[in-house]
Amino acid sequence: MATITAKVFKAGNSKALRLPRGLNVKAKSYEVTPTATGFVITDPAAAARQLKALKALRGSAPDFPDHTR
Repeated sequence: MATITAKVFKAGNSKALRLPRGLNVKAKSYEVTPTATGFVITDPAAAARQLKALKALRGSAPDFPDHTR
């Protein structure tokens, strides 16, 4: 994925991040995790959907060893 530039602006007493339209943001809220060099923004609903999809695949390959036990 290519790097994007987002603009920061002041909204009342808070700062806001204006994301480009090309990102196609659909979620109403995101989790922001501080890091040493900035922060990471994640969509918790997308993470939940991915986990649900992975759980649905469990057992679909009987020859694959099961290391969850």
